[in-house]
Amino acid sequence: MQDTRSGVSYPELLLSLRDHRRAWERLEWKRTTTVKVAPDCQAYELVAGVFASSDGTNLTIVGLPSSTNDGYTMTRTPRNQITQRIHIRSISTNAPLAILIFSISPSDNFQEPVLQFGHDLLEVHYTPRILIWNWQQGSLIFDSSREILPHPISDFVFLSHDTFLITSTALHLYVFNPPSSVTLVATLHLPVTHELGGEIKVHSGPLHARPPTGTLFTPSSSERIQVFSVCYGLHLNLNLKYTMFVHTRTLLRYVERYRNGEAIPQRVVPWDLWGPHGTRFMKNDASRVWLRYAHGQRVIQQRDSTSGSKIDVIDFNYVPPSSSSALTPESPVKPLHGNSFRRTTVTRSKPTVLACGTLPGLAVFSRGRKGNPFVTKVSTSLPYHVSSVALPIPFEAFMIDDERIIGVQVRFVFGLFVV
Repeated sequence: MQDTRSGVSYPELLLSLRDHRRAWERLEWKRTTTVKVAPDCQAYELVAGVFASSDGTNLTIVGLPSSTNDGYTMTRTPRNQITQRIHIRSISTNAPLAILIFSISPSDNFQEPVLQFGHDLLEVHYTPRILIWNWQQGSLIFDSSREILPHPISDFVFLSHDTFLITSTALHLYVFNPPSSVTLVATLHLPVTHELGGEIKVHSGPLHARPPTGTLFTPSSSERIQVFSVCYGLHLNLNLKYTMFVHTRTLLRYVERYRNGEAIPQRVVPWDLWGPHGTRFMKNDASRVWLRYAHGQRVIQQRDSTSGSKIDVIDFNYVPPSSSSALTPESPVKPLHGNSFRRTTVTRSKPTVLACGTLPGLAVFSRGRKGNPFVTKVSTSLPYHVSSVALPIPFEAFMIDDERIIGVQVRFVFGLFVV
């Protein structure tokens, strides 16, 4: 976490931070609220406590309630025109900024485009192309069609304002070199597998240019957890799914070494040199249909339940209650009760071990046995803490930010349950 320069004294700030961490560890929320949102959600975003959704025609913007405010809702429809005069000015010179318009040439492959913002950058990713603009200057600074990139590209994420990562069957780290070129810094490989092929998707919390208004502290952009969803054997309909968690700072170390002249570009890093201690690689048993399930160093995931919903909040920045106490290999499960919900907490630092495939090649999979695809066993040990709670209400998905857990219910009216 980093201070937002709110002017609050350090003793008060420390007290608030401890209360904040304790509430997350115990999943003790201060209030619950139900927010109704227009149905037929085709696009959505959750950033800085604001949830925006659209059905392709109407736009709904909801300022989500928190422990200190009740939130707000604004809807724009063709029948209800809301006009807002917006003045965009430069902070440094107070000069007006021109309205910037970007155009994308028609393409037969332009399907399901994904937009991402990172500081002053806007990225559009669609198969098989990546375009990045500096939206403040109105200039195109990167077009993947002009570069030699890994093929095929599975996904993209900004790591910082001048660093990004793309995935294929490995992780590729790039830095911007003004005015318009990029440099491949390093390629990080995943565990060696039998010839099953793989697809890697990546997700993390939003990359803020500045702290959200009114906050006392905010997660550092370099401390975000990156969640990689890895699937092997798609072409064989095996769908062997795993999740890998990596700190952003682990990836940025390779960028720092390159910039300090300590490493040559295009460095190839085998799994054994970075993965076992820098990641947590687990079998995937969580449903992640909706995004925004990660924020800062926390990830929320839902487990199957015959009645209600069971959620885990995984914290990769867990601090023991006493700074002098060492992180135990496996702390006991602690049951907690409150607000009629049963909660548990547990800290894990023992390695997660995934066994290797029992036979070489595809033989073990061709007989319908869905074992692990790895040539050798995979052991990872990035420590984390899990807080769990069972809710009596069924939800389709959960999202998270620094102040809230948002449960999504899709009924005749689309709604958010904010805790």
